[in-house]
Amino acid sequence: MRLRISLRSVAKTISTASSSSPSSQSLAISAKTLADFIDTHSGGLVALTGAGVSTDSAIPDYRGQHGTYTLNPDYQPIFYQAFRDSDQARHRYWARSFLGFPPILTTQPNPTHFALAALQGGLDSPQHLKSLITQNVDGLHQKAGARDVIELHGSLHLVRCMHCGHEEDRGVFQEALAALNPDWQELLVSQSTSKLYTRMNADGDVELKTPEEQRQEEEQHADQDVKKRAPLDYHTFQYPTCSCCGTGHYKPKVVFFGENIPQDTKDASTRAVLESSGLLVMGTSLATYSAFRLVKLAKDAGIPIAMVNLGPSRADELADVRVDGNSSLLMKEVARELGIGEVKGEIRTRTRVMNVVGS
Repeated sequence: MRLRISLRSVAKTISTASSSSPSSQSLAISAKTLADFIDTHSGGLVALTGAGVSTDSAIPDYRGQHGTYTLNPDYQPIFYQAFRDSDQARHRYWARSFLGFPPILTTQPNPTHFALAALQGGLDSPQHLKSLITQNVDGLHQKAGARDVIELHGSLHLVRCMHCGHEEDRGVFQEALAALNPDWQELLVSQSTSKLYTRMNADGDVELKTPEEQRQEEEQHADQDVKKRAPLDYHTFQYPTCSCCGTGHYKPKVVFFGENIPQDTKDASTRAVLESSGLLVMGTSLATYSAFRLVKLAKDAGIPIAMVNLGPSRADELADVRVDGNSSLLMKEVARELGIGEVKGEIRTRTRVMNVVGS
């Protein structure tokens, strides 16, 4: 028997609703249902998460109400082949990434991240969750304390040489970019970077204004006591070659469009699902096949599936339990049901428009 529960009104009404309101009752019912699923499959449960679990950390998803493709139907992500083969593409990407990456470092986990980390158990608490697989590249699961996370699409916090495979911390690479581009660094330190871009992406990549657009903005503020500067052009932005081999070019250690998931990552995620007692899918429409195949794999193997997502997903008909609602509100209640208690984390919103990985 399949169970469908909708919480679509909860996020809007929770701040004013009384404990007896319909939205609160729906939340309680959904939390009890999901807690029962987790408890039944405790110890062998595997979670698969997507962009939707990070929306409450002010990182939007792809196809939600404020998602990348919803706000910009013409959005074109960067492709691996273009980055690999074009020096101009790399100049453009690293200029945008240099300005946009620092805010990513300050992004904090939300209640969903902390709840899933708590489900992994500890010295004084039982292990409900055996493995955690994520499509996200933001590192928020680890920041919340999750262990042994399988990152399907890589991590923003590392760069990797496309020639020799040498890896370096993204923060260290940021320092190298700053040293090579003092004018850009001055702008970054002055916190006036918004003069250079119109849209910010969650992978630390921004939509740069053209030199002409920058000149027009300078003219509009000519009467203000602001230091004038020459427009910056990404064509002049410098990036270093590999510090190990000396010739290769670094790429963020994320899976770009047109790039294959590493075989060891694919094997690890497949093994985790096939060895699980249940699959908990959260915050994803499963539009990418790399994630959808794992749900289909579980279904074909007879493994029970619970899905939590705000809006429809590609695999709704495969789920045994389906909850349509906000994961943070739900997981706070699930934690209470399971005796974990209060989970940390706040629900945040960002005033400046952001997109997701690969722009």
